[in-house]
Amino acid sequence: MLLLLFVAAGTWGTTSCAKKAVGSSTKDRYEDNLESVRPRYTYVEPVIEAVEPPKEKKEEPVKYRPTKTEEPLYVTKRVEAVLDTMARQNRAIRYISGYRVQFYVGNTKQEADAAKSYIYQIFPELYPYVSYSSPTYRVKAGDFMYRADADDYLEQIRQQYPAAVVLPDRVEIKKGLQIRASDDVPKY
Repeated sequence: MLLLLFVAAGTWGTTSCAKKAVGSSTKDRYEDNLESVRPRYTYVEPVIEAVEPPKEKKEEPVKYRPTKTEEPLYVTKRVEAVLDTMARQNRAIRYISGYRVQFYVGNTKQEADAAKSYIYQIFPELYPYVSYSSPTYRVKAGDFMYRADADDYLEQIRQQYPAAVVLPDRVEIKKGLQIRASDDVPKY
């Protein structure tokens, strides 16, 4: 009996794990012909032509050389008037924020005058300024528009006056441009 039970269980186990066949019916498959709605493309082989590079033409730029009889071109009189106004306003500006080298601060007028004459002798392009506020004399030199220019002179002045410093100050534009122009001239 036990044997019969094993055979029945084995048969039942093998039949439950077996692959079941699916019936194929015509209603489960879709078989329409879609050839009529498909887009058709035609392939055209590209033709590669040998193209010669264009010959380089060396054209010289056109140089405009006005004749002596030609008058300068003016855009409008109004623009000229505005430019003239701006030029007049710029000429009226005499001072700008800049820098000076202060190299003497003391109580004696003779030492202040000696410092002033030192600048006249060694650096004739710099203009010294002496100011007095009781009881102190201050001697400054130069009208520098740029800090770098003032620093160049500072190193040279410190050889004689070690306490020299660069201070911001209001400077004259014309004198500042003269210092700059003399600095551009090569020294021999």
